[in-house]
Amino acid sequence: MLTRFLSKGNIRSRILKALLGVASVSLISLAIISLDGMRRLGEFSVKSSTGLGQEALKISKSALETLAQDGLQRIATDRANLCNAEFKEVEGAVNVLADISEKLWANPTMYPKNRSYSNTNEPSNPKLSSVYQVPDGVSFKKIKSDLELTSAMDTIFLPFIANNSNINDFNLATPDGLFRRFPWGTVASGYDVRKRQWFTRAIETGKGGWSEPYIGSVAKNLRINYSKPIYRNKKIVGVVAINVPLHTINERIISTRLNNQGSAVLVDSKLKVIAREGMATESENWADPQKAEHFALDDDSTGKKNFEEDLLTAKPGIHRAKYKGKDSYIAYAPVASTKWSVLFIMPVEAINAPIVPTEKAILHQAETVKLQVTDKIRVSIFILLLVFLIIIAAVYSVAKRMAEFVTGPVMELDKGARIIGDGNLEYKIEINSGDEIEELANTFNKMTGDLREYIKNLTETTAAKERIQSELKVATDIQASLLPRLFPAFPDRPEFDIYASMDPAKEVGGDFYDFFFIDDNNLCFIIADVADKGVPAALYMMVSKTLLKSEGQRLGEPDQILRYVNNILAADNENCMFVTVFCAILDTRTGEVRFANAGHNPPLHIESHGLKYLTMKAGFVLGPIPDSEYETERITMKPGDTLFLYTDGVTEAKNPQSELYGETRLHNALDIGPRDLLSDMIHNIREDVTAHANGAPQSDDVTLLAIRYKGDSSDA
Repeated sequence: MLTRFLSKGNIRSRILKALLGVASVSLISLAIISLDGMRRLGEFSVKSSTGLGQEALKISKSALETLAQDGLQRIATDRANLCNAEFKEVEGAVNVLADISEKLWANPTMYPKNRSYSNTNEPSNPKLSSVYQVPDGVSFKKIKSDLELTSAMDTIFLPFIANNSNINDFNLATPDGLFRRFPWGTVASGYDVRKRQWFTRAIETGKGGWSEPYIGSVAKNLRINYSKPIYRNKKIVGVVAINVPLHTINERIISTRLNNQGSAVLVDSKLKVIAREGMATESENWADPQKAEHFALDDDSTGKKNFEEDLLTAKPGIHRAKYKGKDSYIAYAPVASTKWSVLFIMPVEAINAPIVPTEKAILHQAETVKLQVTDKIRVSIFILLLVFLIIIAAVYSVAKRMAEFVTGPVMELDKGARIIGDGNLEYKIEINSGDEIEELANTFNKMTGDLREYIKNLTETTAAKERIQSELKVATDIQASLLPRLFPAFPDRPEFDIYASMDPAKEVGGDFYDFFFIDDNNLCFIIADVADKGVPAALYMMVSKTLLKSEGQRLGEPDQILRYVNNILAADNENCMFVTVFCAILDTRTGEVRFANAGHNPPLHIESHGLKYLTMKAGFVLGPIPDSEYETERITMKPGDTLFLYTDGVTEAKNPQSELYGETRLHNALDIGPRDLLSDMIHNIREDVTAHANGAPQSDDVTLLAIRYKGDSSDA
């Protein structure tokens, strides 16, 4: 852009611009360096004023997060221990009840029997009795003895509830379907204890354990259950269980807070949520399946894998991760009795909340310092701009005078160059500055003289070239007139049809074709290609064509024609020119073709069932060596057969990538192209060659000839 600016205007204005540009660049560079120094100084002051505060803030955050992690871990551990104590108490009670129940089954008379109450038979004091329920389809007779036996357990259940505020009710069930619950309450219709997970787990494992959350059949709330099987003679005769409502866990453990922040969750080893804040603990339908709710982190890091492994192996720890879109610390501790874990989650932003006001104050102070530095820089820019304008005015005055002194001779040279450019080559530039400008003026004067002489010579050369072009045009017309161009060539001879074309690569070419009758029944047809192109090839072509026609009409056999013409051409061939020739004679009565080849491309024989290249002896080209021998070969054409002749300008045509047209493409183009008219066949091949060249210049003459035998009309 600077170069384009300096190149506009005359040389005087350019010098003026250059001097002003140098001064401007120097001043601007100085200004940039000064402003950059002030900017760096401002940044340093801002960093200095805020660095200590930021470092102190960083240390405070780190210390606060460390203390918070310790606190979170203690909370999680305390909640886990509390959970474990309550679960242990329940497990101990179930173990005592299971032991008493086994003794009762072993000795049914050890405790007095009590009256049993069903759903429809409410006792006078429901808190002192249990309720029993039998599933549909189970006969009362089948469970009668177990019903009477288990009624004695009411005497055992009552003191347990009276002495333990954490226990609300007891369950006792048998494999036959008898279900007893203490204290009395209305059991849901259709209830079958044998389908309960706490019952089936105890039956299948044969030992005590905790159930997954489920909805109670009497109290419609979400609960977990510790159950244990009752054995008699090593056979399970029943299951005893104690329920723990989840709202109790939520109220005592999960509602824990740290500075009114954070939340707790109770999960099993597979991260299935047992209890959490806000978890619905009531339901109207005891049979509703509980959806599996899993505790999930937002990120998928290596720490997440370690976190899950710790929970699986019941290890305590603390993990930082995204939870519900917030960066959080998650402290976890195992509940030893169940291998479950208590998780306490605290968002990092809640931990750092006390430091936020300090951080805002530091940022505000930094912004204030930055604004003050910016104001100082603006004042400095104004002063620099004022100095810049004063210096530029002084430089302009000096530069203008210098430009006028230096550019006087240049302006004179410019004036002379304009006069010479307008065509006055007699004008002479007069400059006496004694420097390079004077030498340049002398060079202009010499150039003007040389230009006058060059124009004179160019005029003479152009006239000679136009004369040669005119003569070449005449030669082109003469050469074209020597070739048969009127088709159909023999309209009165229905035995055959023939068509040909020749496109030279230059004004005149070296290819040619010919056809003529030797007698009434024998048609001679020839295609040839002279080595080289242009005028020498054209002259050699005319001599060769004349000799081939004259000797052909005299001798009448292809091998003799080629032999005699070769000897004539070889007699005075100092330049060693040569021509390739395919010479053939068609007997119009029989369709027999006698042919001899002098180094030319093999023709294609097109029959009704296909086409192929003729297999023939190559023969030596005409011209270089006298006494060369040629051999006549024969084929017989059936009516409808066609011979297609061509020169190497077809198969050696190149495209812009220097790829040859080739014999295979010629074969394929003839195979799929039109055949009814020989003119269409030849024009199709010529167009296909042009399409292959794709704009590449024609490097050789392109000559095509096709002859079709139709049969002897006299036989018809």
